[in-house]
Amino acid sequence: MIQLAVALLFAALVGCATHDPGTTPAGDSERQLLVMITAAPPHYRPGTSASGYASGATRPRFDIAGLALARDHGMTLADDWPMPALGLHCFVMTIAAGQSRETLAAQLAADPRVESVQPVQLFRTLVRNDPYYAMQSSARALDLDGLHQIATGRNVRIAQVDTGVDLSHPDLLGALTTARNFVDGSSYAAEVHGTAVAGVMVARADNSLGIVGVAPDATLLPLRACWPDQADSDTALCSSFTLAKAIQFAVDQRVRVLNLSLGGPRDHLLERLIDRATDAGMTVVGAVDAAAPGRSFPSAHPRVIAIVAADEPPLAFYVELPRGAILAPGRDVLTTVPQGRWRFFSGASFAAAHATGVVALLLEKKPDLNGEAVRALLAQPDPHGEPTAGLRLDGAAALALLGARRDCGAGAARSAQSVGLRSDC
Repeated sequence: MIQLAVALLFAALVGCATHDPGTTPAGDSERQLLVMITAAPPHYRPGTSASGYASGATRPRFDIAGLALARDHGMTLADDWPMPALGLHCFVMTIAAGQSRETLAAQLAADPRVESVQPVQLFRTLVRNDPYYAMQSSARALDLDGLHQIATGRNVRIAQVDTGVDLSHPDLLGALTTARNFVDGSSYAAEVHGTAVAGVMVARADNSLGIVGVAPDATLLPLRACWPDQADSDTALCSSFTLAKAIQFAVDQRVRVLNLSLGGPRDHLLERLIDRATDAGMTVVGAVDAAAPGRSFPSAHPRVIAIVAADEPPLAFYVELPRGAILAPGRDVLTTVPQGRWRFFSGASFAAAHATGVVALLLEKKPDLNGEAVRALLAQPDPHGEPTAGLRLDGAAALALLGARRDCGAGAARSAQSVGLRSDC
């Protein structure tokens, strides 16, 4: 009788509110809201199906709750996803033509069934390709040969939230695992930006081809939450919802490092998920948008390690940098692209990828480091003392603070002590 009542209730709701799963987030984002209600379904088990639910004929009760909300506020339920890291269930709702998103958001916020509500926002990958730049080797800038005598990222898992990665690229074979697609209405694809960022981090060493990544023995989880921007073939778009699903998955998988080579507006749901990830011991690395450094999220989040592409922006740029931002190689970076090829790129995405690789090296040497300890290790003053230079990525100095027998600059011992480490400097 209970199952019949639930079925009748669901049928009644369907008659009043539409459920349209699988909508591609790109086209309707300006007409969509993210609506959160408290507590994940009791039958939810991560990884049980594409939607995160256990199999079975019974419709999850939270879908029914979402349909009721959509019906009561004159909207369409487009998609939903459990967020157990926050104890929430997230719904994507599409407003009808002629409705005001701001008005509906205020109405939903006042609804006692709703924990929180926000707009679906768009983010962009931060890449710039310029064929007129002179060739520049980031491997030499970071002294990868020297770093790899100390660490290679072995036993460290990195989650990359990005476009799809070429899973069969010969320079990435053996480095990738647990690929997932969180962009509705599409399938996992080998795409340029994701493949290029992955190559910077984990391209295999000593395989007689291509390049070497900063952490060639690390393992990468390529999580597709972004899709190519049809208006600009070198960039990609992501939404609050697709990014949230991917970050939730990274938390479920208990990875040690999260790479977010993308930028956009401040987002409340993503802030909460990043806080939960860092509370669990994950280090989060983000790219600073050179076009709007003071408004670049997630790199502006205080618990994200903010990375800037060195030598790219004008001097005036540095006054707007997030506090503690670190400069890393991001110009003329040779890396992997789909179909087994390589190509030069420039942009903050690749600076963040270099820093993510260095984080993996540190975690190989000391696996119990948390994000704040990693930040303290990386935040060493520029050795040239240039006032506009900020903090430059120096993997050798950071590793020296962990006890490796390499030279390190003034203040290294104090920095080590500040994060509870003993330095041999």
